Amino acid sequence: MTSPDLPPNSGRATLVDERKLDYLFNKNIKRDPHNSARATQNAQQLQRLGIYDDTEGRSIITNHLQEVVQIDNNVVERYINPYGVDVEMRESLLAGKSGKFVKILSSWEVLPDGKRRLLSFKPLGGKK
Repeated sequence: MTSPDLPPNSGRATLVDERKLDYLFNKNIKRDPHNSARATQNAQQLQRLGIYDDTEGRSIITNHLQEVVQIDNNVVERYINPYGVDVEMRESLLAGKSGKFVKILSSWEVLPDGKRRLLSFKPLGGKK
């Protein structure tokens, strides 16, 4: 999915695969010890914020991700991984409908045309 609602004069489009959102909401994931535990944690963190797997919840996450890549001072690390992929690590603060917040660490592939493709999204801290 390509982000259609970018801020004016924004040069950074985002690419977010729906399967990444499925993983965040613990939906249709491959069951194994790592994926199952991590996807469950992701969903619990989002539920704590009042963000659920529905149209509104997915929109909240997608809009947050679109905004994250527009900010220049939230890049905490940039490197070329062993596969030659240019990766940016970004920190952000996600506000939920419950009034609670969670720190997010997201990683993005920087594409040659300047677009950012989401690689991972990890809620940090907060009660499980």
